[in-house]
Amino acid sequence: MMNIDPVKALDDKVERLKKDIKSLGSRIDNAQTDAAQQQLSTTNALRDTTRKITKTNDRVTELAESVHRLERLLVALNRKVRAGETQKADFDTWPEIGKPLIARILAGQEAYARKTFTPQEAKDTRKAIAEFDRKAHEAIDAAEALTNLPPNAESLWRKKYKQWRTITQQERPEAPNDESHAKDTAAKSAGNEAVAEARELIRARIEDAVARDLLFPAWFENMLGPAAPPGKADDWLYTATDVVLYRLLHDVTSPADALGPAPQEQGHRRNLHDRLIVECADYRKP
Repeated sequence: MMNIDPVKALDDKVERLKKDIKSLGSRIDNAQTDAAQQQLSTTNALRDTTRKITKTNDRVTELAESVHRLERLLVALNRKVRAGETQKADFDTWPEIGKPLIARILAGQEAYARKTFTPQEAKDTRKAIAEFDRKAHEAIDAAEALTNLPPNAESLWRKKYKQWRTITQQERPEAPNDESHAKDTAAKSAGNEAVAEARELIRARIEDAVARDLLFPAWFENMLGPAAPPGKADDWLYTATDVVLYRLLHDVTSPADALGPAPQEQGHRRNLHDRLIVECADYRKP
């Protein structure tokens, strides 16, 4: 029977474990090195792909711009060819839409821009005016009292002065005017009727030009394109009518720019201008 030294056997096992751990450590190091190389390779591949995509996008943008320039050249060439053999549509001369009709439309727009009062708002406003007037009279009395106060009445002087400053920093509410309200109501009604009349005349002429395949003015094509987009003929006609009406209302005569410079002030004209810009841009999309 062999006599095995337990200590030596344990030492052997420890040595074997150390070798196994060392081997495992080497394998882990190798795996980490491989993973790092793989990650670097993937990162480089992603960068290369990103550069290629960026170049492709730039090329697509260049091609799109080239196509757009070509489209404009074709439109211009088409206009020149048609101008020599096609009758032109006249959307600039409107003897049937005279100054009185234009004046009624503008008066209606001005009436809509003015503040209107409901019966309750008128009642509340008159009450606020009465309160303002009462405080104003008190402030005037306080201002007059300032000149008569003794030198040692500092507290009272400050109180009177505060009354005066408070009212001078406020504005008296605008009084509702029943007569003006009635006039504005009539102006709005007359303006709406005038707009309907003008739009009917304008739309009829545009529809006639489309039916006869007339050559549109340059400002018209620049704004609305050479024709109505498929499936949007009615919307296109509605917007085209408003473009012509805008030129008539605001005396725009540019042969190339349909709407002229953008209005600086907020209001009906600015709102209409901005709406037409958006709608027409949609109609010009390829």
